[in-house]
Amino acid sequence: MKTLYLHGLPGSGAEQHLPGWSFDTLDRDQPSFAQLALILPDEPLHLVAFSLGAACALRLAALAPDKVARLTLISAAAPLELGDFLPRMAGAPVFRLAHSHARLNALTTVQSALARLSPGLLLKMLARDTDPADAALMADATHGPTIRAAVTEGLTHNRAPYLREIAAYVAPWAKHLAHVRCPVTLHHGTADRWAPFDMAEALAAHLPDATLHRHDGLGHYTTLAACTL
Repeated sequence: MKTLYLHGLPGSGAEQHLPGWSFDTLDRDQPSFAQLALILPDEPLHLVAFSLGAACALRLAALAPDKVARLTLISAAAPLELGDFLPRMAGAPVFRLAHSHARLNALTTVQSALARLSPGLLLKMLARDTDPADAALMADATHGPTIRAAVTEGLTHNRAPYLREIAAYVAPWAKHLAHVRCPVTLHHGTADRWAPFDMAEALAAHLPDATLHRHDGLGHYTTLAACTL
């Protein structure tokens, strides 16, 4: 079975350095999820997705059940309509702006400039809103540069998928979950402030075949770093 990695948003395949993986990263530079599903390899696939990459992976599993045989979702962001998550999400301001393409594009332009000119400052701004475990990981001399590189690439080279998928994420999409027929394994930290833990509980409750692994005391990126497949 071929394994493909779906990075977070903003993010890139560099995230795999945290857990030490080396899977091929799925190129999501397609104008729609349906078109992306069409170009997936014609073989059984194991999709491993982090954060907002989980939303894309779940849609692909629903659209191409003959291709996607297994999902592993780490720190997954659930559909917003499944609960009162938004007030407790560190990225709430971005998601609120995402309902307006013009406002989201303007914000991303500023973020992209900051990512190019001062990626260290951008990482400090992200760490300010995160949980203590993630903040320590971002400050770590080994792992901090990995997260900085992934976020920087996400706001520069991967900016188009970022804009497209963020806009799709804030629109209702929970209806797709019932069509995900493959086994889904969820790994989620109880201290996650980017995707609160009850998002994972909501996904597990709405997916036909899901297993949830609880990581006590871990946050968004620290769960990824600790995850073994």
